[in-house]
Amino acid sequence: MKASDPQKKNRHEKGRLKLDQMMSVLFRLSKRLRLQLINGLFGEHFAITDVKTIHYGNAKFDSDVYNRIIGDLFMKLRTNRGAFHYHVEFQTLNDRTMIIRMFRYGFEKALELAEGEAEDGVQLIVFPKQIVIFLEENKAIGDELSFRIRLPDGTETMYAVPVLKLWTLTPRDLQEQNLFALLPLQVFRSRKRMRRIAKSRRTEDEKGRLFAREFERLKGTIEETVDVIRELHEKRQLQFGDMEKILQVLGNIMNYLYRHYGEYKQTEKEVSEMFKTLIDPEVLEKGRKKGLQEGMQKGVEEGKITVARNLLKLGVDIGTIVEATGLTSEKVTGTNRRT
Repeated sequence: MKASDPQKKNRHEKGRLKLDQMMSVLFRLSKRLRLQLINGLFGEHFAITDVKTIHYGNAKFDSDVYNRIIGDLFMKLRTNRGAFHYHVEFQTLNDRTMIIRMFRYGFEKALELAEGEAEDGVQLIVFPKQIVIFLEENKAIGDELSFRIRLPDGTETMYAVPVLKLWTLTPRDLQEQNLFALLPLQVFRSRKRMRRIAKSRRTEDEKGRLFAREFERLKGTIEETVDVIRELHEKRQLQFGDMEKILQVLGNIMNYLYRHYGEYKQTEKEVSEMFKTLIDPEVLEKGRKKGLQEGMQKGVEEGKITVARNLLKLGVDIGTIVEATGLTSEKVTGTNRRT
């Protein structure tokens, strides 16, 4: 058993890193979506014209005793008002040491940024803005993580990091808050329940029924998420390239989390069909032709209105204009009001 433990730990670590890589893609979408995400998570108000570049910084820090700590995501925004730094961590479990790790991550990054910089001869250490995104429901998690620091002179201060409890937000909530990039993370909703089913002492038949129920819930969550993605794309709030990456991450995370449970293959097939309605080339071509046709019809309509407006200015009566343009008398009258 002992010989297999390092192998199990190694597989777990590789899996965690793979999951982190999947989620990091969500912070590498188009510039507009990344800024929306930063604005939404950190309460900022950056306009796309304010930001020159978004740079992803080092997330690995080695201590003097060769102990490496690795954070999830560090970002630097170069703007017209200077540089701004942000740190995001994804978390599933309610780990009590998380706030200590956040302090260490922030401190190491602050030291890295402050190297060679001083103000009035006094070194200034500036922590990045931080947030922890908790993916799975846990009632013990509050709105922030914090601990108290007592300094050598006896004064005390609080170190706090805000928390985003993702399970409290529906796909529609993410849409309203412009957190489009977090939509794929909705698939975490069922993982905790499925793990409990797998570890329970129920019979295989009972587990099968419970897994089937959970997969129905999961499909409902994904269907709602896909509906939001479709709506965003139709409203041109989500570019095709971003949509494609978001769906890819959603599918990859779903496969990573649930491939070992119950009727996954059937669920995967049905979800794949949902995705095809968004990215299937034939569907996209039909949508493109429909959009072109609607655009042409709109152009013809606007041309008729322009003709009607000019005829009205020349004193031509409404009846003659209706006959010449094919517009209704109401539209011609409306054109007259707009002139």
